[in-house]
Amino acid sequence: MNFYIGLDVGGTNIKSGVVLENSILLNDNINMCQSLAKEDKETILNNIFNVIKREFDSYKDGKLLGIAIGFPGPFDYEKGICKIQNINKYDSIYNVNIREEILKFINNSHIKENLHKDFNILFENDATLFTLGETEQNGYLKKGKCIGICIGTGCGSTLLQDNKVLKHIDNLTDDGFIYHLPFKDSIVDDYISARGIINYYNLLSNNKVTNVKDIAIRYNTDENAKLTFDNFGNDLALVLEMVLTKFNAKNLILGGQIAKSYDLFKDKLEKININIHLSKDTSKSTLIGGKALFEF
Repeated sequence: MNFYIGLDVGGTNIKSGVVLENSILLNDNINMCQSLAKEDKETILNNIFNVIKREFDSYKDGKLLGIAIGFPGPFDYEKGICKIQNINKYDSIYNVNIREEILKFINNSHIKENLHKDFNILFENDATLFTLGETEQNGYLKKGKCIGICIGTGCGSTLLQDNKVLKHIDNLTDDGFIYHLPFKDSIVDDYISARGIINYYNLLSNNKVTNVKDIAIRYNTDENAKLTFDNFGNDLALVLEMVLTKFNAKNLILGGQIAKSYDLFKDKLEKININIHLSKDTSKSTLIGGKALFEF
């Protein structure tokens, strides 16, 4: 069976795997290595090349149909050009055409001998890949309007209609993302994120924390932890209600590290008129979503 290679490139790690053309992640296997995002251009690119080579060499039964890469923004996804700068990560590949660099690598490697005639390299935001991966595995989510929200260090999002990614919604968003929408005293990303949860807890408590897990552990013994998750659930509900006034979706796909604590903040969310689909494995869905890109 022919196959795809999926990469989820983050600021700390790169996750990767082989996805077969029937949308199955080979052996349910997700590999992970450091992204080396603070290193020089050659080191970062060679690291990506090595990930691709490793995944290619792990499967011998078909031709390589494509490589799908989830990359954080800002990024020119259509052209494959990194636009990240001044955040101390990936600065050295600013304005580098990652697609062209990968093609050069492939043309000088044994991978070239086993490419499918329709081979391509596609890029997309990781939250978009996550959402497409969930719809690929759960067919009922492909119909109608759907919101995908992936909450971790920030609030990644995607808006779909009949499984097509939408970029412009009148009076809501011009890029399909909600992280930058005005909310309370700032923007959505400052509240619907790990740092939003941590900042709120640290305002209430003298016992300062640096990660959400520490707050979740204290939920049943620390009133401030309970108040923090209650507040987060309320904020997320308010954001969703704001979005739904302009984009009347019937399904919400929720994933990311914070979604693992869903039971701690679900009460307000479940009062909204939307079906909530909780991801079982965000990373797996992100890699499978890369394969779905090739169907558009």
